[in-house]
Amino acid sequence: MRIDRELTRRDLLRSLAGGAAASLLAGCGLSPGDTGAGELLVWSCGGNYECLLDFNRHFEELAGCRVTYSSAPVEHLISVLASRPRGVDILVGRSGPGWFDLSDRGRLAGKPQVFALDPYVIIVPPGNPGNVRDLEDLKRPDVKTVYAPTSSGPSGRVVQIILQTADEVIEPGIWAGYVRNAIEAHDCGWKVFPPVIEARAHASVTRRSMTTVAETKGRVEVIPVPVKVMAAMKEGHGAIPQRVAPIAESKHPELAKRYIDVLKGELGLGACQRHGYIHRLAPGAERYKPLFKMGVKRGYEKES
Repeated sequence: MRIDRELTRRDLLRSLAGGAAASLLAGCGLSPGDTGAGELLVWSCGGNYECLLDFNRHFEELAGCRVTYSSAPVEHLISVLASRPRGVDILVGRSGPGWFDLSDRGRLAGKPQVFALDPYVIIVPPGNPGNVRDLEDLKRPDVKTVYAPTSSGPSGRVVQIILQTADEVIEPGIWAGYVRNAIEAHDCGWKVFPPVIEARAHASVTRRSMTTVAETKGRVEVIPVPVKVMAAMKEGHGAIPQRVAPIAESKHPELAKRYIDVLKGELGLGACQRHGYIHRLAPGAERYKPLFKMGVKRGYEKES
């Protein structure tokens, strides 16, 4: 099916940057290593791809600069930056203990700051034919699910952690029922969408930002996963808070600081709202407060 091929291709492109990341330039024709005056080199987790493309274009207009942008799995980017300087000015991505490796090696010019969340949600077909209202409905015998237990990155594992947490917070049997009811199991998180869009499956659990890209927006209905469930997770915390940090080797530290300030401000709010993230300044963000403070091992729980 067309959407399945497109989504798989999107996932593949995100995994190719510098040999493992897809290099994309926001509004300029420079090579990834070219950072002259008034130019920033930004690396981000692949999950931030659409949001940062949008934000970078607006930041270029505001700051009168150029942004060279590459995305890849954040674990790979952290590994590369930890091993040697690469001329990168800013790193953006989901939280995780790898950020401390950068700090320990002196690669960060400041603490990573949480600017937004990418919470998990239940997706259902338009009209919600399975009458799915909450996580406990995923174990009903009449509800057909689809999931990606072996997807690349943390997504598949985090869905399992969330539903196992729901077993404790809401009622037992949700994770087992979700697996038992699955009509398909995939190796890519994007592949859960076609069965739901076609109403072959009644529900799946995925990241909120994945419901806002051109191929999925308006083609599924979204039901929030309760904040109390995500906040009670004992593992997988890093998949939800989104962080940004300046890199110590930046050639443009003042411009990098401005980029981060703007990302945390109204311009960042607009981009996040368009791409499914809960920005710290968003209306209603207060109810997500426990998730903004989620820490990983040696986490930065006290950031402003």
